[in-house]
Amino acid sequence: MSSVTKSCTLRVIVPKILSQRTMTTLGPLGKAEAKELVLNTGGLTTDDVVRYIREYAKLRDEIGQTVRQLGIQRDSEPATPEFSDLRSRYSDIESHASEVRGEYQKLQSKMDAIDRELQEIDRKMVAVDQLKATGFTDEELMSRASGFRRLLGRLPLKKVESARKALGASLKDTSVMTIGARKGDTQYILAAAPTDEAAQALQTLLLYDFVQIDIPSFDDADVEEAIRSLQSKKEERTRNRQALDSTIEDLRKSLSQPLNQSIDKIAETLLALRASLRLGEGTSTARIFARLDNPLGPVSLATLQKDGVLEQE
Repeated sequence: MSSVTKSCTLRVIVPKILSQRTMTTLGPLGKAEAKELVLNTGGLTTDDVVRYIREYAKLRDEIGQTVRQLGIQRDSEPATPEFSDLRSRYSDIESHASEVRGEYQKLQSKMDAIDRELQEIDRKMVAVDQLKATGFTDEELMSRASGFRRLLGRLPLKKVESARKALGASLKDTSVMTIGARKGDTQYILAAAPTDEAAQALQTLLLYDFVQIDIPSFDDADVEEAIRSLQSKKEERTRNRQALDSTIEDLRKSLSQPLNQSIDKIAETLLALRASLRLGEGTSTARIFARLDNPLGPVSLATLQKDGVLEQE
């Protein structure tokens, strides 16, 4: 076992006759408390003890993962090991942890969906802002005329006229290209071509270093209305997200103590089960819980491992 890290908790079970020596070792390193414990597993066989150690260790890890998933702070406390009805107790704790994970995952799925919506809204708002910078009218940009496809983008200034001529020649004057605002050494252009010839029009423009800009689809009458609609949706989704945040935080607060207590009870029960194998059934022991402010040196750690059993977090 690796050396104890700084600011950790330590659970130790040693024979009662060694309790004073153990407390003397741990005392200068932090705060330690000891309680007497007679190891009594209620007549469990060795095979039963080994099986419960394996099952409870797995359960401890699962609940620890749930605590981390919910963002709950781990706050270790001493607890009393419980050997009565280990099977039912295991099932109850496991069922509760499973319900907690399920509830959290549903809330997190809703949160993820809202985040995706907000990202899509932001993307559209950026696209609309970009449309405003092109210099074209709302009617030109948002026309719902059927049978035509619009191609919006930028061309290098020196290639605009050449591109216009090439477009007219390749599509035999079935296309229209209008000029918009200037941006640096490029010019915004808006071309319209029959739907079945739009791919050819695009290929022609690309020959002149055309940089296409997607025209997002909106149900709104104009660009300004689209911006207002998107802003309204963003505010609504943001309120929904804040409400979910509050719900998750309430869940986190309500589960912090019970989940921490479950881990503490499991840890103490695991330790006692291990001690029953190591020290023997019916042994009088001292159950020590310590909060260490400083690392435990390798010599002291080796002594504790030799004298009894320990768990650390």
